[in-house]
Amino acid sequence: DYDGTMMPQASINKTPSQEVLSVLNILCSDPKNVVFIVSGRGRETLSDWFSPCQKLGIAAEHGFFFRWQRDLPWETYLSITDFSWKDVVAPIMNLYTESTDGSYIEAKESALVWHYQDADPHFGSCQSKELLDHLESVLANEPVSVKSGQHIVEVKPQGVSKGVVVEQLLSSLASRSIPPDFVLCVGDDRSDEDMFESI
Repeated sequence: DYDGTMMPQASINKTPSQEVLSVLNILCSDPKNVVFIVSGRGRETLSDWFSPCQKLGIAAEHGFFFRWQRDLPWETYLSITDFSWKDVVAPIMNLYTESTDGSYIEAKESALVWHYQDADPHFGSCQSKELLDHLESVLANEPVSVKSGQHIVEVKPQGVSKGVVVEQLLSSLASRSIPPDFVLCVGDDRSDEDMFESI
């Protein structure tokens, strides 16, 4: 995990430090290691931030996209092409953004996220619960997952989670006859629990 684990949640500058990049490159330089960052962030941001780490694997948007190394193409384990649900979600999130000072919407390739960390803590929390209920009822028959996290409400395709991508990565290693001897998985919030459960 990146945010909250490798980078403090409260940090204003979210880009990785030279020290973090150096440690990652040291870990990646051992041919026996396979090092991955599994993050909710988008693949463009992660590609830019971790471009100095040639052998680092990255799973972006909670694993919707992943790549084994910098110079390899991005892959996905899901063949989802219908994101029409975003047309329903965006106007609802806009209503809550307009009524909640300090909130904003992040549009990812595979998800929409309503952030409220800069809003009044009590009001933002109340609004997030109301938004969660609203979206769950409107999207009950859609193939999506509506989740709340640390100061966010996120809507993403069903079957996308950090746990699923970790299972896919470990399965891929085993199928190549290089099953891991040891797995170290570090995270700080509920989305990371899916990774721990899958291991």
